[in-house]
Amino acid sequence: MFYREAGQFKTTYAADMAIFPIRQDRYGLAIILLIAFVVIPAFGNQFLLNTMMIPFLILSLGAMGLNILTGYTGLLSLGSGAFMGVGAYACYKLDTYFPGVNILVWIIAAGFVSAAVGVAFGLPSLRIKGFYLAVATLAAQFFLDWCFARISWLVNDNISGAIEAPARTLFGMSITGPRATPAIRKRGSTQPPAWLPGPSSTARSRAC
Repeated sequence: MFYREAGQFKTTYAADMAIFPIRQDRYGLAIILLIAFVVIPAFGNQFLLNTMMIPFLILSLGAMGLNILTGYTGLLSLGSGAFMGVGAYACYKLDTYFPGVNILVWIIAAGFVSAAVGVAFGLPSLRIKGFYLAVATLAAQFFLDWCFARISWLVNDNISGAIEAPARTLFGMSITGPRATPAIRKRGSTQPPAWLPGPSSTARSRAC
């Protein structure tokens, strides 16, 4: 620990019950937010955003959910990754079945689908805790992981098993599909990146 709370006195109940009661914690959080929202988008290259920051954000969501469950309730769950996968596949399937609906609607709906699956696995575990709850959620993790790998319906019966997300835009930016790259979001434009093949000269002459 580089600093302590000694010397920082609270004079109100609100200050005493604050999420970040120590001044150094608030300064550190402000610096982290500044780096995340200003420095990385301004100076980060495509490799950094694709291979580090996007997986970091996805895993952070899982860590926040696990912190709520384990940190605040004291219950040990080993199936958080599987339930995140349920939400991801649910959003993908809903978006492919109903392409005209805003993707934000399906992101919220996918959260409810994931919650429903979690309830289905959690109902038998209402009267157990500790080691037994960990075993139940671990079973859910293995079962759902098996479903993701074996049920071809989840990937629209794609022979390669890959997910081909349809192109969707949000606030004028491509967020899914082949054009949804960090460079596109960084420029705030829906123009395809340079590595995507553009129209040939023959096609351009026909258009003219």
